[in-house]
Amino acid sequence: MTELIDALARLRAHELKPRIIPAVDAYLKGIAAGQPEPWHTRFQNMAAYVDQPGVLTELPQYDPALATLTRNTCSITRLMGSDKINVVPPEAGAELDCRLLPDQDPQAWLAEMKSVLGPQVEIQVIMGFTPAVSSADTDLYRTLKSVTLENSPGAQFVPRVQGGFTGSHFFRDLGITSYGYVATAIPQKDERGVHGNDERISIENVRRGVAMTLEIVRRFAAEGGIM
Repeated sequence: MTELIDALARLRAHELKPRIIPAVDAYLKGIAAGQPEPWHTRFQNMAAYVDQPGVLTELPQYDPALATLTRNTCSITRLMGSDKINVVPPEAGAELDCRLLPDQDPQAWLAEMKSVLGPQVEIQVIMGFTPAVSSADTDLYRTLKSVTLENSPGAQFVPRVQGGFTGSHFFRDLGITSYGYVATAIPQKDERGVHGNDERISIENVRRGVAMTLEIVRRFAAEGGIM
């Protein structure tokens, strides 16, 4: 257990270097207009600000989801040892939830983790996925955009880089276009409740979301439905 704790302490202290990949740069520029200062200015050229002192400390406080897009992340989520207080475990383990930027080489990442955790720790990959992407140059995407902007005039419609888990990669790996689109508008104050104790959605959003989804399907089918 002490060897494992020491290894995980090294991981916590390990600096995961920030970098702004092109897809994240395009996303941040796309949402910059709706952000207050200093983020309005920073998001227009985040690559120039990401290494400035304080910026990456402030970003998680402003928007944790956006902060995850600036670097690889690795969270210690599970610890396993003895099941009795008076028994020293012959083996101890931990499970890590690591989210890699789309351009990260998984083997290079494993090599980095091995160098940090040390030779006493054996690493096993439990689950891993390809960084699959769906093109925005499709009739489906254009239908989503037109229906959204008709219902929300003046809104921004920008392809997003998702830092969380999505089942879409199963379809994308098969060559099926897949978008993580939900026809709702969640107030910013409710965003942090997602997957939390107070997760909720308004009745207005349920009604509008159903109506918009039906309109998207109807219009896409009527136009030939080519993805």
